[in-house]
Amino acid sequence: MSRRREDLNLQEAAHCADEVVTRFGLATLPIDPHSLAEANDIAVVPAALEGCSGCLMKQGDTFGILYSDTLKNDGFERFTVSHELGHFFLPGHPEFLFSDGATTHQSSSGFVSKDPHERQADHFAASLLMPERLFVAAARAERAHSFEKIDKLAKLCRTSITAAALRYAKFADDPVVVIMSRGQTVEWWEMSAPVFDLPNLTWINRGSSLPRGSATALFNRTAANIAAGNREEATSISLQLARRRARRRDERGRGRAWQLRPHAHGALHRRSSRRGRGRR
Repeated sequence: MSRRREDLNLQEAAHCADEVVTRFGLATLPIDPHSLAEANDIAVVPAALEGCSGCLMKQGDTFGILYSDTLKNDGFERFTVSHELGHFFLPGHPEFLFSDGATTHQSSSGFVSKDPHERQADHFAASLLMPERLFVAAARAERAHSFEKIDKLAKLCRTSITAAALRYAKFADDPVVVIMSRGQTVEWWEMSAPVFDLPNLTWINRGSSLPRGSATALFNRTAANIAAGNREEATSISLQLARRRARRRDERGRGRAWQLRPHAHGALHRRSSRRGRGRR
């Protein structure tokens, strides 16, 4: 699939979520996906699932959702339920997922799948839990800066730090980059539109190595940081860029990095460690 076609598909998912938000009068944060499921006669049940984050089930004209509760993580569970609602609401998804008499579809939510239907459902979930109008208004009203701002938005929306960071990057007026890495390798990244206006940038490629000596690389070298859910914030300022990074585990043991801001000059380093909470 071409990048342009994929972008259009993700825009369609976001538009579908916006329509659902409007149709059901979801006007305040946090959005409750369980109530939305109930309003559509969809039973939502926790389960000890293995190998998937959730399931959408169909029996005749009746739908149900199972979500993994093994992690005991509110943000993850809410995102998973919203992801399955995406499969329910998105045009063509039920027909595709339950073709040939299938009655159960297993999902891997949380932006980890390359499957176009799973990616659409992920973007539906993000747009449902953090509707653009409500999220942007909350972000502009929040006085905190950098990672603290994202942390507060995540708590307000009852999402993971990663989900809130990705959403913030989408609408931010400042240059923001969200990077997901595993070990010493970059798996994917997203960035805000203002980043494209910054001069003389070296672009990060998927599959590339983390910069040696960076806060992220050093953090990821210690497996205990991930296992314990530690967080680290570090600031480094060069002649061109200031990079503020926060490390946090997610339920699958991946490290994440947030925030990139332009700076004229100077040098500053700040670090702190504390326990993390989890993710979507």
